[in-house]
Amino acid sequence: MLFIYGALSVGGIETFFVRMAKERFKNNLPTSILLLSKPEKSNKKLLMEMKKYANVFFAEDFFHGPSLLCRRFPLLSPLKKKVVVDKLEKVDQVHVFDGMHALLGYRLSKQLKRKLPITIGFYHYIKYLWGGDKVAWHERLNREFIFKYLPEQSLLFFSEGNRELYIKHKKQRFDRSNTFRLGVIDKKNVELVGALIKPIKIAAVGRLVEFKTYNFYMIEVIDRLIKKGIDVQFDIYGDGPLKKEVQEKINQANLQDKIVLKGTLDYSKFDETISNYDLFIGSGTAIIQASSLGVPCITGVENMMEPKTYGYFCNVWQYEYNLKGLDLPLFNVEDIIYDFVNITKNDRKQIQDSHVNCIDAFTNESCQQSMDALKNIEMPVREFKFNRWGYELSRIFDRINMKFNDRHPRRTQFEEFRKLEE
Repeated sequence: MLFIYGALSVGGIETFFVRMAKERFKNNLPTSILLLSKPEKSNKKLLMEMKKYANVFFAEDFFHGPSLLCRRFPLLSPLKKKVVVDKLEKVDQVHVFDGMHALLGYRLSKQLKRKLPITIGFYHYIKYLWGGDKVAWHERLNREFIFKYLPEQSLLFFSEGNRELYIKHKKQRFDRSNTFRLGVIDKKNVELVGALIKPIKIAAVGRLVEFKTYNFYMIEVIDRLIKKGIDVQFDIYGDGPLKKEVQEKINQANLQDKIVLKGTLDYSKFDETISNYDLFIGSGTAIIQASSLGVPCITGVENMMEPKTYGYFCNVWQYEYNLKGLDLPLFNVEDIIYDFVNITKNDRKQIQDSHVNCIDAFTNESCQQSMDALKNIEMPVREFKFNRWGYELSRIFDRINMKFNDRHPRRTQFEEFRKLEE
């Protein structure tokens, strides 16, 4: 298997790639990853971890020419043909997250003179829906390759809810697509007692970005809980473009002692760190990993402006739990935390046990087996032809447009999608 990606920063997709490489290593299955950024753009520890289990390549390894051009324009840069053939000899499928990376995988497959299956992970539900018909030509081409050329089995939605969303907006059936769950954890044996020690400690882990709105409304929730007499501490792990804005809101509420931005959490220390918390709020893969530790998890519904949630993760794990607009009841986050503090020790332990018991579908072993089976997908006989120069020119002009246009569909993607779904 070959993964193609940008850089291994600390995030759900990146840590998933490492977990799959590790699981494949256990089964003597070779894994490679091509990263299209400088090595220093990756998290040092995560990159070192990946190198234990996979062959790690950078753009300069596969392409002739200046490093910058190799990284920025891999569809145009001349290939080191013999190197590609030698290094990728054992690759039996290519897995990506991004449309351009899918086209690059297709190019490498042609160089190998093999019809390698190209599989696409829908790691974020809005990835191929934002912008509608207003996207640039290269993005329309990405979506044509994904939805019109690739076999449906190549589309990995990772949940029925995500597939239903694309059925609704793409007007396709996606009958043969895949919905197996992401591998996030190895099954653990944890000791749970249901006890609480003040202050009540709550954690969130993830990048500080626009759609993770719970990082903002939790500031108001913590303020109200304190006014109700609840001694609570909220720690936010992660970095991102909205870090300054979150900190300013914390300062305005005068809650610097109760809400702390902890910075990026070392991936290798996730279990050790989060197991010390009483509650977790979040989405993505972090909520699954926290749940496996027996930490009761409140689902952070992305783009939800009000402090509302579908409840505990153990009750909604089978749904696209972070997606706004599901046909599920909503609860006040404040009420869930308040009730959790005031229920009995036995009731809290029951909630903890329920979280540990719900994550069987998210084991790395199960996911790796499902991923490996995709190597048997048959790619179309016909060739997918497109103008690589036109594609890259479209990317360049679109970047310039996005830089100066505040209403570029990429910059307003979450705002527009919220309107679409409301």
